[in-house]
Amino acid sequence: MTMPGVNYDLLTPVTFLGRSASVYPDKEAVVHGEKRFTYRELQSRVFRLANALKAAGIEQGDKVAFICPNIPPMLEAHFAVPMIGAVLVSVNIRLSPREVTYIIDHSDSKAVFCDTEFASLVSSSVANLPKVKLYVNICDIDSARPLDGPEYEELLAVSSDAPVTCSVDDERSVATINYTSGTTGLPKGVMYHHRGAYLN
Repeated sequence: MTMPGVNYDLLTPVTFLGRSASVYPDKEAVVHGEKRFTYRELQSRVFRLANALKAAGIEQGDKVAFICPNIPPMLEAHFAVPMIGAVLVSVNIRLSPREVTYIIDHSDSKAVFCDTEFASLVSSSVANLPKVKLYVNICDIDSARPLDGPEYEELLAVSSDAPVTCSVDDERSVATINYTSGTTGLPKGVMYHHRGAYLN
């Protein structure tokens, strides 16, 4: 039985940002130290990240790993990555380099965005991660660039903020993969689909 279009709306948490930017464009959405972003500004940054990912060849179903604390890039990734139909892999910063390398490889991540504070979790394993095509340095506390790739804010600055239409066509497609702590072995990937994330 097909879903009737007249009373069906595809559920994805990506739509939350569009609504907030439309209803509360000038309301403060993000506070991080001295940084302040309104919902309109947050949406613009999300569009820039989504367009940068597409320009880098990230396509529907591709995995994008983020290794950073709860800072603006992590929030932006939760909208931009699934917006283009890709899958976000949020990696726990408290894991060991071996576990982080395993997660990046096991998830088939094509891009890795890493806070420079935690670059040591990745830098020694770059040669063992042939599937990764793009590394991005997130310079939250200093300007060091230990990974061979652009800096996050510079990546956004040269990317377009043209609106990106959500390309999700199946609400049960995977939005994120969260890995367990691996207490009984290596971490296991837990898949969350768009519908489930929306309803939660």
